[in-house]
Amino acid sequence: MNLVPYMRSLQKLDVTFTVTFRLERVSRDDQELIAVVGSDYGGVRKARRIDQVVVNHGTIPNDDLYFALKPNSRNLGAVDQSRLIAGLPQNASTNSRGEYQLFRIGDAVSARNTHAAIYDALRLVKDL
Repeated sequence: MNLVPYMRSLQKLDVTFTVTFRLERVSRDDQELIAVVGSDYGGVRKARRIDQVVVNHGTIPNDDLYFALKPNSRNLGAVDQSRLIAGLPQNASTNSRGEYQLFRIGDAVSARNTHAAIYDALRLVKDL
């Protein structure tokens, strides 16, 4: 709820926002800083000369748990998007030895999708 007022204030100060990138390192070069950022989506790395760095990494998805559970799930962690959008139960059974359904939603994918996670969870479990 505080994001909009903060963003409004910072934009007025000509602050540069670097979204969808992750800070990899910062080094000093005389009076400036050199920030190196890379992409979580792969294949991109940029260096920038700057005065100051403020980082908001949010949370890091718990990939280890998801990938450990995936082989024993009936649906191998897949969401049938067309059934999800239509409000129908998830019925994929690509792993006949699976013991449960597994879904990776919201914060398990990205730190910024808390509200989407709540909505997706509601749509996924409403028919249980």
